[in-house]
Amino acid sequence: MKPEDRQLLIQGASECGVVLSQKQVSLFDVFLEGLWSWNKRLNLTGISEKRQIIIKLFIDSLAALPHLSPRGTLLDIGSGAGIPGLPLKIVREEFEVHLLESKAKKISFLKDMIRKLGLKGIEACQGRAEQKHDVPPLFHHYDIVTVRALTSLKKTITLCSSYLEPGGLLVAFKGLHVDQEIEESRQTMEELKFTISNKVLYRLPETQLRRCLLILEKGGI
Repeated sequence: MKPEDRQLLIQGASECGVVLSQKQVSLFDVFLEGLWSWNKRLNLTGISEKRQIIIKLFIDSLAALPHLSPRGTLLDIGSGAGIPGLPLKIVREEFEVHLLESKAKKISFLKDMIRKLGLKGIEACQGRAEQKHDVPPLFHHYDIVTVRALTSLKKTITLCSSYLEPGGLLVAFKGLHVDQEIEESRQTMEELKFTISNKVLYRLPETQLRRCLLILEKGGI
């Protein structure tokens, strides 16, 4: 990682309320190089510049951290390139993380990155969220479920609900049209007892890209 890219990561994380240690920055460097190398033969991301990967994948993922508990179980559904699960685990080692991904080649990438990063308490699991009982390593419930670029909010809520107990959080990374998605999801939210816990608007460094972190809490029966 170039010195200026390293500074971008540190500053971008700081603007999200996250202070990175030198060890964590070094782990992001390993992650960046691994992702860059694997992406040449496997379509993990359409982003073609390392600096943009830092901004649009790493920093974007870290925007959620100040709004999450300091520890707990976390399921990253449709993990793909390990986003946001791996960045969250790098910074918050206390999380027990499962990365759920349906494609075998991407699972190979995730397992390789977990090994190279030397992370404990994290596992890449192959399977689909809608086939919960066919993926034995998964916990019955999680404290946090993260989704990014998965599907519409309405479908996301339906898909993720069974993974959360009352009090659990569904963390969705969204763009500009989140208000429309919320309106389209009102009935589903009511039926499955989800309420909006937090809605955080933010802008990523060096871009005009406006983002929204939507956090839904699952209520009781």
